[in-house]
Amino acid sequence: MVVSIGWNPYCKNTKKSMETHNMNAFKEDFYGEILNVAIVGYLRPEENFDSLESLISAIQGDIEEAKKRLDLPEHLKLREDNFFQVPKSKIMNGH
Repeated sequence: MVVSIGWNPYCKNTKKSMETHNMNAFKEDFYGEILNVAIVGYLRPEENFDSLESLISAIQGDIEEAKKRLDLPEHLKLREDNFFQVPKSKIMNGH
């Protein structure tokens, strides 16, 4: 996922928030489930956008950059870390 932590100038937030965009497509939702998440990098600072289209374009660029960085050796090794191992009894629909 890519995540924005802080203020969202475009939406004129009055409180800090954490907004996530999942990069994978899932067939079902996972509300109420526990997700193991590790923030492994920083892409760019917050910025304001002139339009929703500009914001969406920036998020799409962030996703492409995150995909490149997640293929780096230091990030690939995290896939096997015990933190991310899920017992088979907790796996939902193959995920």
